[in-house]
Amino acid sequence: MKIKDSLTIDLTEDIKNVIDLEDHSEAEIQAEIENYIVTDGLARDYEEFVATFTSDIVETGVWISGFYGSGKSYFAKLLGYLLSNRSIAGTPARDRILQRFTGIRDEALIKNSIARLGTENCRVVFMDVAKQDTSKGLAYTLFRVFLKSLHLPENEHGIFLYQLMINDNQTNIHDYINKKMDRNWSQIQTKMLEYSKAAKSIYINTGNSESDYENLMTTIRRDMDQFSASRLKDELSNYLQINTDEKIIFLFDEASEAITQQKFNLLDLEGISEALSSLGAKVWTIAIAQEKLDDVINNSNINKAQLTKVTDRFKTKIHLEATEVDIIIRNRLLNKKAGAIDKLKVHYNKNSGKVSDHAALTGIGITKTDTLDSYLTYYPFYQYQFNLLQNFLFGTKGYTSTKVAARGMIITTYDILKRELADKELFATATGWQINKQAQPQPPAHLVIRYDNAERILKECGSSISGRRLLETINFLNEAEVGPTTTVSNIIKSYIDDPEDYHKVHEHIVKALDDLVEAKILLSANNTYRITS
Repeated sequence: MKIKDSLTIDLTEDIKNVIDLEDHSEAEIQAEIENYIVTDGLARDYEEFVATFTSDIVETGVWISGFYGSGKSYFAKLLGYLLSNRSIAGTPARDRILQRFTGIRDEALIKNSIARLGTENCRVVFMDVAKQDTSKGLAYTLFRVFLKSLHLPENEHGIFLYQLMINDNQTNIHDYINKKMDRNWSQIQTKMLEYSKAAKSIYINTGNSESDYENLMTTIRRDMDQFSASRLKDELSNYLQINTDEKIIFLFDEASEAITQQKFNLLDLEGISEALSSLGAKVWTIAIAQEKLDDVINNSNINKAQLTKVTDRFKTKIHLEATEVDIIIRNRLLNKKAGAIDKLKVHYNKNSGKVSDHAALTGIGITKTDTLDSYLTYYPFYQYQFNLLQNFLFGTKGYTSTKVAARGMIITTYDILKRELADKELFATATGWQINKQAQPQPPAHLVIRYDNAERILKECGSSISGRRLLETINFLNEAEVGPTTTVSNIIKSYIDDPEDYHKVHEHIVKALDDLVEAKILLSANNTYRITS
């Protein structure tokens, strides 16, 4: 049996590396919902949010944080569809999402809590703020994307149409154009010449002159360059006075990254927070970021006293932990077929000592694989490899800014399974070099040179050991920052995929290490090895 045949997941398909908040295609949303795994922890996060959202809370800001690959964007996108409840292939999104809550702890209680959203009417405005043009300010950016959610153009003509509708106590552009022009908005909304003519015609037909139109358009263009947080509040207030039962939720991704890119700053967010607070619980702002809000504030050069409105508004904080990713990996990627489980049980019971020794790396915080349950759960990996992989990807603090490989745990695990392990025979395990290869698919130039030189040198020495794989193994152990791990024993255990090979390769790897030290590819100190810089 091949490893790919032991898993319930189909390794011929690709899983999404990045969740795009602005991709609203029905097929994409349906696939995202069907592939989502709700853990007990995530279910509690959803339940607690709904309890807050349906309460009398005044502070309507939510800050969702988590390291790269933690699933925060996925979590937030589905949260947005829980709130908006748009129809997906004829079924309300909320009904589809609640099906994913099957089998969790307190299932009935949590489902009933989330069902309280049935009394809410929400317009959710999705955006990736790091991708947006914020040159006219954050307030205008939010208003522009709000117009898009109403199927209006994101320009002066869209603003003009919006003002015309507000003046006529309407907000549905399809109904409005049909009533005023007897035309189908869907047929002209992507044609600027058509919709600009339509807007002008509606305005002129109400008794206004060409001069009035030109003056108004000039004013709108000027306002676009001076669009303030107060103006955003006024425009949203106009909308809510017509749609009295509705709430508006701005859900924007990459918040801390956009701040780092200087797309906007915390004082901009402060101004928005202060202005929208006067609208009470009618307008919510949900920010998604790699960093916690407190960390973003601490890393800014702005006096904390100036940011009280931000901290006051974003009272609700949701931080997705690595433990949730671990559960998702176990349930989605490593879930095994019954026949494979039976074979693995027999194998472990016959070879438990060898398996435990193979997985017993020495180092700080290394988790042992010394039980059948741990072996079955994490196979074809060992549990400790996920501890090291997280450190390798994100550093010990969990932020990609400290590491070169900005890859998520889930997609990296999937790539290792698909590209390195799928065609291996059952009982083979993942190696350090396989993990390194997929976790860092584009290594720095100096490492590429070292890998190539090591491969060449060992071939010239007639070694049976791959110089590239040996260095990839050492790089993985070193970069995982759990030391000292690059001892001869740890290197060998991480290099091989079968415990039986330890003594077969021991002498060859020791010789290979000596050859690479002599060639100044490796440095040896205190019985550990590292790649020269």
